[in-house]
Amino acid sequence: MKSNLAEQLRNARPVNVEDAQTANLLGKIFDAANGAETGGKKILPESNSPNDVHNVHDVHTEELDEEVPENLDDAIPDDELAEAIAAVNDALKRCVDDPGVLASADFVAAVKLVRERDQSEWVRIRVALKKAKPSGVLLSEIDKGTVPDGEGFDDSSVADDLVALVQGRAELFHAEDGACFVALKESPRKVFKLDTTAFSEWLGYAYYRNTESDTRPGRAASETAIRTARSVLSGIAKNDGEERKTWLRAAEHKGCYYLDLGANDWCAVEIDARGWRVVEHPPVYFWRSSTTRPLPMPIPGGKLDKLWAHLNVPESSRELVLAWLLESLRPETPFPVLELVGSQGSAKSNTHAKLRRCIDPNAVDLRAAPKSVEDLFVSAGCNWIASYNNLSRLSSQVQDAICNLATGGGFAGRTLYTNSDETLIEAKRPVILNGIVPLATAQDLTDRVIHIELPAIGTYRSETDLNAAFERDAPSIVGGLLDLFVKTLAKIPEVSIESPPRMADFAVLGEAMMISLGKEPGDFMRIYSENRTDSVARSLESSPVAVAIRAMADAHTHPTDPVFDGTMGALKARLDLERDNAEAWPRSPRGLGDVLRRQLPALAQIGIKVEIGKAGRAGVMVTIRKREHCERRERRSDSYSHGEKYSTGSESF
Repeated sequence: MKSNLAEQLRNARPVNVEDAQTANLLGKIFDAANGAETGGKKILPESNSPNDVHNVHDVHTEELDEEVPENLDDAIPDDELAEAIAAVNDALKRCVDDPGVLASADFVAAVKLVRERDQSEWVRIRVALKKAKPSGVLLSEIDKGTVPDGEGFDDSSVADDLVALVQGRAELFHAEDGACFVALKESPRKVFKLDTTAFSEWLGYAYYRNTESDTRPGRAASETAIRTARSVLSGIAKNDGEERKTWLRAAEHKGCYYLDLGANDWCAVEIDARGWRVVEHPPVYFWRSSTTRPLPMPIPGGKLDKLWAHLNVPESSRELVLAWLLESLRPETPFPVLELVGSQGSAKSNTHAKLRRCIDPNAVDLRAAPKSVEDLFVSAGCNWIASYNNLSRLSSQVQDAICNLATGGGFAGRTLYTNSDETLIEAKRPVILNGIVPLATAQDLTDRVIHIELPAIGTYRSETDLNAAFERDAPSIVGGLLDLFVKTLAKIPEVSIESPPRMADFAVLGEAMMISLGKEPGDFMRIYSENRTDSVARSLESSPVAVAIRAMADAHTHPTDPVFDGTMGALKARLDLERDNAEAWPRSPRGLGDVLRRQLPALAQIGIKVEIGKAGRAGVMVTIRKREHCERRERRSDSYSHGEKYSTGSESF
């Protein structure tokens, strides 16, 4: 004979609730109803204490907007189910005056039966329950305490299911730096970094779809379950998975280059000296951050000349910008840093954004200045192009970090919530900066910078019109850029530069690009050397010590004698006469020595040689000489005119 759950609920002994502990007590009673142990004793739903619900603090018996539905059990063919629904209805009516009824064993059993037999009825009951329950009772506790037996809704079992789901559908592996990844076995082969939002979103959706059926919706995995599963999966990837190389946006593999198009089909462009083609299954593992956006589908035989209609770049600097774009497709080489400088109204931000969209479109193409070195590397770790907009200055620490970022470096910091673990971020990225004034002042950075001065513009167009016009031309522009890259790759083996500059790979690519454009050999080295010379001059102007030494050398009229030969202290005393109230002036001979060491390459390129000896009894000895003829230019091996010190293959020019 079936038990009358509604009658049992009416006769249930009231539960004592004191000191605003309603939610906590309900959670414990739900645990007890499911067989949980607390402190070695089961907490029973009954109590011998009298009902004292009116003395409970913060438990309100608010008026309901609507009355509790009377006929939730209409048209239910199952008598036991109908009885359970009636019992729940009765509890909903009584819970305003007696919240403890929502924690009774009979209520829990009735709700479990409804949830097990009829999900649609449970949804209706849950809506009514949300309206009827006192404010001190947590709906989440009722949800948790009334899970049907055997469904395994606890976080640990869900985490186990998530791990099994990933192992069945994907491969786990790790990169050289220890980062962990998952690659789906199905097509398209998506690759996720395990500690990213993109993977968590995919895992939650996959679990929902995996648990849905024709009669009920899928289940939602909690953040705790997903976090636990990720931790387990990372351990599997590091210990059992293979070590594989992963890439963001651009890759190199067996003499070919690959560009991730960023679309949902995960196709990529394969590029070599013979041509380029879109491939569905690239042989490299691309992963994406949540801010990655798709490139336009490139058109073969595109028109690269259309690019200049969207950029405010002077014609004399366009080859440098094109070479920077092509070098951004070669992840194995060091990258020059592109610096766009112009007055207000020179379209710096618009030019900057359009350049990035040719290679690495992003949800936020232009980023604010990094507040720290850590911020710089965190951003670079998730983006192929490091892009910083509208900067006013860069600290010496950030300038040094940008040098490391452009040539390949890393940042290590304490892992969050730990005392003895370290998080390492390694990256090598193309960098774009823009601002009103020159930003690169440190000598190490100026040697890597391509400085572009943007002219002021006279007429303005709306941002909407500019973006729409670029979107129309973008497929042709990207196609033309890939065509130029193919031609450049074919010419690179023929290029040889005697005494190349610091960014030798970039110089070779630039020369190959110019030849493929029909220019004369040596043209690129000429414009690149002039650009570097200007950068050196700007670097010197930013250092009051370098300006003072140059003034002292200019005043020296005996080319065969040293400009200065003495101790660092004596040099400081002499330079103090040229100080001119400069703020960034060294306070000691040692400080002067530090400044001089940073400026040695720049001074040498304008014909001033500084030799710093070892410390002796009198102090550190310094000798300053003017190079023969006092050339105000870079060292001769870096300055080219047409055909000078350049060769292609065996033919000399």
